[in-house]
Order: sequence, then C-alpha cells, then structure tokens
Amino acid sequence: MSASILSTFAEDLQTSLPSIPLASSSSASPTPVGPSSFLFAPPLPMELCLSIVVYIVRGHPRYQSSLFALCLVSHIWYDAAITDLYYAPVLAGRNYQLFVRTLCPSINLHIRRSPVAPLVKILDLSKLVHEGSKSVTGRLLGRVKETLEAFIAPQTSFSVNALPALSKCTLLRQLDLSLISASLPVLDLLRTLSSLNSLDFLALPRCSPIPSPHMLQFQCNLPSLPHSLRHIRFACNLHPAYMPLFHQVPPQLTGLTITDGPGWYSNPVDKIIQKIDFQITALMLQFRLPKPGFILHDKRRIFPALRCLEVSADHLFGGFFSHTHHAPGPPLPLTDLTINGGAGAIDKAPTCEFLFNEIMRDNLETQTSEPGILFRLRRVRISSVLNWRSTKAARADFNELDGLLVALEREEMERSGVQITPEVESDIERRCGVREFQESGPEGHLR
Repeated sequence: MSASILSTFAEDLQTSLPSIPLASSSSASPTPVGPSSFLFAPPLPMELCLSIVVYIVRGHPRYQSSLFALCLVSHIWYDAAITDLYYAPVLAGRNYQLFVRTLCPSINLHIRRSPVAPLVKILDLSKLVHEGSKSVTGRLLGRVKETLEAFIAPQTSFSVNALPALSKCTLLRQLDLSLISASLPVLDLLRTLSSLNSLDFLALPRCSPIPSPHMLQFQCNLPSLPHSLRHIRFACNLHPAYMPLFHQVPPQLTGLTITDGPGWYSNPVDKIIQKIDFQITALMLQFRLPKPGFILHDKRRIFPALRCLEVSADHLFGGFFSHTHHAPGPPLPLTDLTINGGAGAIDKAPTCEFLFNEIMRDNLETQTSEPGILFRLRRVRISSVLNWRSTKAARADFNELDGLLVALEREEMERSGVQITPEVESDIERRCGVREFQESGPEGHLR
C-alpha cells in the first residue's frame, strides 16, 4: 500500500514540475542506470520528505502502516515520519500490545523512558474491548501526561486507578469518558477534572457513579469544573449523583450536547439546563425521538442566547417549531440549523418545503405578533442521507429555500443601511443558504 501511495505522489510531482532539458554532446555517452546506482543516491531534503509524509497522511485513511514503513527506510525518513505516526495512533487488537511495550518499556518510569511518548497528542482507546488492563491504562496516561491533548477512555480498562495519572495531564483539552463501564466516585472525578486547567470539552460517563453522601453538606469547599470548559456532553438519563459537578457553572461554557440513552428523560438534566441555559449558544440534541417530559420544547425561555441548533430529522415531527410551545420574550438569535439523519423514520422526515413554510410564517407573523423561532435563521445544513434532493420537485424546493434565506439576509442588511454591492452580495451567498453535508456515520467521541 505504501508503494502505491509513493508512486502516485511521484507521478503527481513529475507532472507538476517543468521538464529539464539535457545537455547534448556527441562525445558524451549516457550514464548507465542500474540497481547499484541507487545505493549511492544522495538523500532527499527534509522539506521534500515532510511534504511526502503530509501527502500520505491526507491522502489515505489508513496511513499508519505507510508511515511505519517509511520509518524503516532510513534515519531521514524516520525523523520525517515518526511525529505523525505517534500523533494520533490507531489502536485496536494486536497493535495495542506493541504500543504499550513501546511506550512502557519498564513498569517504573524512572528506570527507562520511551523517546516516542512525548509525541502522542491524541490517545483514542475507544476501540479496545478486552485488550489491556486498568493498571496499563493508568501507566499509559502517566507516560504521555506532559503532552497529551485529547483522551478517549476505553470501555472496560478504565477505573478510579487511572484518575491520579489523568489529573496530571495539564495540557488535556478534550476528555471523553462516555464509554466507561466502571463506576467512578463523584468526588474523585470532580477533583480530577478541577486540575485540568486547559480542558475545553468534556463527555460525562453514561454509567451510574458512586455517590458521595457528604458532598452536598460541604458545597462551599467542593472543587469546581475547570473555568476553561466550553462544551459538555451527557446522556438524557444522567444519574442524579452527577449534580454536584454543576454546583458552579464554568463561565465559558457555551456548548451543550445531550445524547440518547436507555430509559426516559431524567429530572437532573432539567435542573442542569436551568443552571446553564443563559450561557448556551450551541445545542446538539442527539435523541432519536423527543422524550416524555422534555422541557426543551420551550426553547425561547430555556435558551435565550441560542445561535446554533443541531437536531435529527425526527425532532421536526410533533411541532418542534410550533408556536404552541413558545413563551413570551424576545426572539431567539438562532442563525444556524443543522438537521442530521438520526435513526428514525427518515423516509417520513419533513422536506425543504416544510422549513420554507415555517420560516415564512415566522417572518410574516412579526407584523401582528412576536417573531417565531426561525425568524433570524440564515444557514441550514442538511444531511445527505435524508435525500431532500432526490426528485426534481425536491431539488426545486431545496433551491427555493436557499433563495429565501439569502433574500432575508439581503433585506435585513438593506434595512440596516448597508449598500448591497457585488462584493456584499457574494458574501451573503457564501454565508447564507442551504448546504448538504456527508455524515460520517455514528457520532464521534470527540467534538
């Protein structure tokens, strides 16, 4: 596989470079080229080697084996490829044991260190099921604690034993604990999270934690979530024992994702939302269908600053944008709407015509009543799996909705006194309208 990638790169390089004429001489004879001539060929410049490595990483989804083959060629190729090889290693099955042996040549860190451990920036153990152990996971975190930026915990080989090593990953920005099956003490988890001062994204575990009965009695002395936290994700059936984590809301928290889970929508989620609703500007609902008692029907009162909303097509059933769920107040600043495929009745999902009518109603009714939820909507992203452009009539509705969003933005800018020049018109068409996107499958663990 690596040879085919390199040959493709060589062909692209040959076609992009100008041809170099050879000096003609009647007395000069052509130099024979054989296998022995390549043994003494000068090495490639490091800049060219790095360009080839970038080409391999971007051009093939399974680039890890190709980078490993490059590291075996020479010292120059090793230096060029080793950083990308260990930046975000793909770990599953047999290669996990080899990875552990490489990063942990000895049980004691002070006896023998691994020279490649500082190169690991993203440690994704989500594909591990029965490989490894809880002690090995903690040992790995201890080896990469100085440079690790993102960590996805495994399902079975993560427990409270790994929390001390995790708390020392001071550069960690993204942490996903949603897959773990072992119950963690809430107080120990909160102490670990409070020490991650660079944490930007957090996914809470789906399993039930080990509650600490005396936590609520000493709330004033409890550690808090890191102030750098911007996005948090948890399941719709969040256990009540996680409530102490939110006794202080991080000031920069603006993103919220609520995923599906067994059981019904839980009351602790409502309480958490009531604490953080005024800060949330980006909301992702990854339910298959709305849950009984789901309070987010009253979106204007719950999320007054909401700008970006992502829902599955199933949520558009049952009057998700219906005025019967509105509450008095100013209109939502919602400008971006993303509709993904979800896992429901995609063939019965509303079409662009549905959104067109909803947007027109919300804009027309501003003359007699309060603006609707979609009053300021300007950008819509639709998953390609919905097939909203499968027929000629559907493509016409798609283009009509695209034109409506562009026209609404143009009218708003004209009312504000902006002169619509060709450059401004081009910018409006670039920013507003309807776009299709390709879904990569199930939701990713990291944002």
